Amino acid sequence: MLPALTASRARIPRRRIVIALASGAFALMALVTLVTTDRAPAPSPSVARSLRVATWGISLPTAWLAAPLPRAQSGDLVDLLAVRQGERAYVVPVAYAARLISIDERGVVIEVDENGAANIATARGSGMLLIPLLRAGP
Repeated sequence: MLPALTASRARIPRRRIVIALASGAFALMALVTLVTTDRAPAPSPSVARSLRVATWGISLPTAWLAAPLPRAQSGDLVDLLAVRQGERAYVVPVAYAARLISIDERGVVIEVDENGAANIATARGSGMLLIPLLRAGP
Protein backbone atom coordinates (compact mmCIF):
# COMPACT_ATOMS: atom_id res chain seq x y z
CA MET A 1 0.00 0.00 0.00
CA LEU A 2 1.14 3.44 -0.83
CA PRO A 3 1.67 5.84 2.01
CA ALA A 4 -0.49 8.50 0.37
CA LEU A 5 -3.47 6.18 0.35
CA THR A 6 -3.34 5.17 3.97
CA ALA A 7 -5.70 6.88 6.40
CA SER A 8 -3.99 8.24 9.41
CA ARG A 9 -5.57 9.67 12.49
CA ALA A 10 -5.90 13.45 12.19
CA ARG A 11 -3.94 15.26 14.86
CA ILE A 12 -5.11 18.58 16.26
CA PRO A 13 -2.31 21.13 16.27
CA ARG A 14 -0.95 22.02 19.73
CA ARG A 15 -1.64 25.72 19.36
CA ARG A 16 -5.36 25.02 18.90
CA ILE A 17 -5.37 23.00 22.10
CA VAL A 18 -3.60 25.82 23.98
CA ILE A 19 -6.03 28.43 22.60
CA ALA A 20 -9.03 26.26 23.55
CA LEU A 21 -7.72 25.78 27.11
CA ALA A 22 -6.99 29.51 27.51
CA SER A 23 -10.44 30.52 26.27
CA GLY A 24 -12.06 27.99 28.62
CA ALA A 25 -10.04 29.40 31.55
CA PHE A 26 -11.08 32.97 30.67
CA ALA A 27 -14.74 31.93 30.39
CA LEU A 28 -14.54 30.25 33.80
CA MET A 29 -12.95 33.36 35.36
CA ALA A 30 -15.67 35.54 33.85
CA LEU A 31 -18.39 33.34 35.36
CA VAL A 32 -16.69 33.36 38.78
CA THR A 33 -16.41 37.16 38.81
CA LEU A 34 -20.06 37.54 37.82
CA VAL A 35 -21.15 35.39 40.73
CA THR A 36 -18.79 36.80 43.37
CA THR A 37 -18.94 40.50 42.49
CA ASP A 38 -20.75 42.57 45.11
CA ARG A 39 -23.65 44.49 43.76
CA ALA A 40 -23.44 48.28 43.97
CA PRO A 41 -25.61 49.67 46.76
CA ALA A 42 -28.74 51.48 45.72
CA PRO A 43 -28.23 55.25 45.77
CA SER A 44 -29.70 56.91 48.82
CA PRO A 45 -32.54 59.33 48.16
CA SER A 46 -31.58 62.99 47.93
CA VAL A 47 -32.34 65.36 50.76
CA ALA A 48 -34.74 67.30 48.53
CA ARG A 49 -36.90 64.18 48.10
CA SER A 50 -37.12 63.67 51.86
CA LEU A 51 -38.38 67.22 52.55
CA ARG A 52 -42.06 67.92 52.99
CA VAL A 53 -43.91 70.46 50.86
CA ALA A 54 -43.13 74.15 51.60
CA THR A 55 -40.06 73.36 53.71
CA TRP A 56 -36.34 73.86 53.25
CA GLY A 57 -33.32 71.86 54.29
CA ILE A 58 -30.51 73.73 56.02
CA SER A 59 -27.17 72.45 57.18
CA LEU A 60 -25.96 73.59 60.57
CA PRO A 61 -22.22 73.02 61.07
CA THR A 62 -21.13 72.02 64.56
CA ALA A 63 -19.26 75.33 64.87
CA TRP A 64 -22.63 77.13 64.87
CA LEU A 65 -23.89 75.15 67.87
CA ALA A 66 -23.31 76.47 71.40
CA ALA A 67 -24.15 73.04 72.84
CA PRO A 68 -23.86 69.58 71.35
CA LEU A 69 -26.99 67.96 70.04
CA PRO A 70 -28.29 65.27 72.42
CA ARG A 71 -28.43 61.71 71.09
CA ALA A 72 -30.89 62.04 68.27
CA GLN A 73 -31.89 60.20 65.13
CA SER A 74 -33.21 61.23 61.76
CA GLY A 75 -36.84 62.21 62.08
CA ASP A 76 -36.57 63.61 65.63
CA LEU A 77 -37.83 67.13 66.26
CA VAL A 78 -35.73 69.94 67.73
CA ASP A 79 -36.35 73.53 68.73
CA LEU A 80 -33.53 76.00 68.07
CA LEU A 81 -32.65 78.90 70.32
CA ALA A 82 -30.13 81.60 69.40
CA VAL A 83 -27.93 82.86 72.21
CA ARG A 84 -25.72 85.91 72.45
CA GLN A 85 -23.02 85.67 75.07
CA GLY A 86 -21.34 88.50 76.89
CA GLU A 87 -22.35 91.33 79.20
CA ARG A 88 -25.80 91.67 77.68
CA ALA A 89 -26.55 88.01 77.05
CA TYR A 90 -29.96 87.02 75.79
CA VAL A 91 -31.74 84.11 74.11
CA VAL A 92 -34.15 84.22 71.17
CA PRO A 93 -36.22 81.30 69.82
CA VAL A 94 -35.53 80.92 66.09
CA ALA A 95 -37.11 77.65 64.92
CA TYR A 96 -39.76 75.35 66.33
CA ALA A 97 -40.26 71.66 65.51
CA ALA A 98 -37.39 71.44 63.03
CA ARG A 99 -37.14 67.84 61.80
CA LEU A 100 -33.67 66.25 61.73
CA ILE A 101 -32.80 64.93 58.28
CA SER A 102 -29.24 63.72 58.93
CA ILE A 103 -26.66 63.93 61.68
CA ASP A 104 -22.89 63.42 61.55
CA GLU A 105 -19.74 64.73 63.24
CA ARG A 106 -19.61 67.79 60.95
CA GLY A 107 -23.11 69.00 61.75
CA VAL A 108 -26.80 68.40 61.21
CA VAL A 109 -29.24 68.92 58.36
CA ILE A 110 -32.68 70.03 59.46
CA GLU A 111 -36.01 70.73 57.78
CA VAL A 112 -37.49 74.14 58.58
CA ASP A 113 -40.21 76.42 57.25
CA GLU A 114 -39.46 79.80 55.69
CA ASN A 115 -39.65 81.67 59.02
CA GLY A 116 -37.25 79.25 60.68
CA ALA A 117 -34.75 79.52 57.82
CA ALA A 118 -34.89 83.34 57.89
CA ASN A 119 -34.53 83.42 61.69
CA ILE A 120 -31.51 81.08 61.61
CA ALA A 121 -29.84 83.18 58.91
CA THR A 122 -30.51 86.40 60.85
CA ALA A 123 -29.21 84.94 64.11
CA ARG A 124 -26.02 83.65 62.48
CA GLY A 125 -25.54 86.94 60.64
CA SER A 126 -25.53 88.76 63.96
CA GLY A 127 -22.98 86.34 65.43
CA MET A 128 -25.29 84.32 67.64
CA LEU A 129 -24.77 80.63 68.40
CA LEU A 130 -27.57 78.07 68.22
CA ILE A 131 -28.76 75.78 70.99
CA PRO A 132 -30.71 72.71 69.84
CA LEU A 133 -33.39 71.40 72.22
CA LEU A 134 -34.54 67.86 71.52
CA ARG A 135 -38.31 67.40 71.76
CA ALA A 136 -39.80 64.42 73.56
CA GLY A 137 -40.95 61.65 71.25
CA PRO A 138 -44.49 60.31 71.08
